[in-house]
Amino acid sequence: MGGPHWREVHKGDVRCRLLADGHYSRQTPGHPMFTRPGYNLVLYAIGPKGGAVYVWWRPKWEDGRKGTSRMDGLRAIECTIFRNVSGLLSSELIREAVDLLPTWEHAQDTDWPDGAITGVNSDKTRKGRSKRSQPGECFLRAGWRPFLHRATRRADIWLRAPLSRDRKEP
Repeated sequence: MGGPHWREVHKGDVRCRLLADGHYSRQTPGHPMFTRPGYNLVLYAIGPKGGAVYVWWRPKWEDGRKGTSRMDGLRAIECTIFRNVSGLLSSELIREAVDLLPTWEHAQDTDWPDGAITGVNSDKTRKGRSKRSQPGECFLRAGWRPFLHRATRRADIWLRAPLSRDRKEP
């Protein structure tokens, strides 16, 4: 699986872990696993200046046991990390990752009526973006739209992806 830039890799891929270690959301830098429990689609891209990592995550909500659903109750697939130091255009990489989502087996095996989402922490991303850019700018340029959801310590802005013609947006 892959797009023009993305290649699917194992969730323990060292290149992706090193990129994840530099992301603001990383809780335990250096730990070999950087994805959440559940199903993860880990994508890696290489560009002229380095690499990029993108992770789609879906809980195992069909399991029914405590801790196998999202704590917020959404049935969504979430981009839990996107870090790009590749020199490739971030919004293009995001669009490619969205286009790959319907081909992922764990996006096909169940309904996810709340769509594909991501959360942004506006304070933690402030130093990494220009003063003219709003939080989540690269996702917004890729066509994602804000939606109302509760702010958490992890994210105060929530965005939803535009989905392919094959799926209806929530």
